[in-house]
Amino acid sequence: MDLSAQRQEIAKELLALESAIERLVSALSHGSVSTQIEDATTTRSATRRVCEAYSTIDYKMDDDVNSSVVCLGLIGVNAETLKRAHAVNTAKAKFKSLCTPFQGIRVRIPVKGERTPTKAIPAIRVLLRNIQRSDLNLLAAYRKIPILAAPPASVTYTRANTRAVYRKSIQEIGDMLENLHSPAAIADREHLSSLDRRVTHLALVKDRYQNIRANVLYSRLDPRGRGRIQISAELPLMYATGRHPKPPEVHFPVGIETPNKPQRVRASKLEAEPFLSSLPVFRYMLAP
Repeated sequence: MDLSAQRQEIAKELLALESAIERLVSALSHGSVSTQIEDATTTRSATRRVCEAYSTIDYKMDDDVNSSVVCLGLIGVNAETLKRAHAVNTAKAKFKSLCTPFQGIRVRIPVKGERTPTKAIPAIRVLLRNIQRSDLNLLAAYRKIPILAAPPASVTYTRANTRAVYRKSIQEIGDMLENLHSPAAIADREHLSSLDRRVTHLALVKDRYQNIRANVLYSRLDPRGRGRIQISAELPLMYATGRHPKPPEVHFPVGIETPNKPQRVRASKLEAEPFLSSLPVFRYMLAP
């Protein structure tokens, strides 16, 4: 598979994204802002943490894969800075639209120290290797800055442990098993091939992750006529301060759901036991 043309395009859009982030960080660092960041004691430290949260799109040495920076709080900015934040989000959307098609394409590359001479990995990771950006955290690069459409009167944060369930085609599950060479994976490939052909999708269940939401009460209706919204809030919320800024009332989370606390029981669409042994894959329950 020839990836040379795509490599140049991805390198170009990644550079555009990083340039947009630099312009935003410069505006935040040197402009007048209003900040309320969890555990920050000074405006300077709060602004620094906001800049780090918005600009960190590379993995550090000890970072977990598929994780990214979490920074709770709000930052009020002027119209020009808000325009730069929108430019960052536009660049993120363009970069994501360019990369996403390659997530589902796998390319075999030579590997050392493995039981097989090659390993299939997403083509986007191959492209990033080719432009010396293997450390790029795609989750962070794709994640948009949450920009509020009206000044907030109050913001209440909630934290919860949520289970992620992904609907995957039989082909996608088969591709994942191809990269595994344990006896359990070999048996799972045979198990998968014996499925009734009417079964087209299975559920890939990932470990629980921390889900952070912000319940926002606006001081006035936003352009869509909404007085309140709930949004994902792992990055600081940004809003325009306007001519008469009034700091919103902010309630940061005091705890998180744990296995020791009672969990809400919801009717599951999945069978109780996993369908495969080598992957956390479940069958969907048949309709009654």
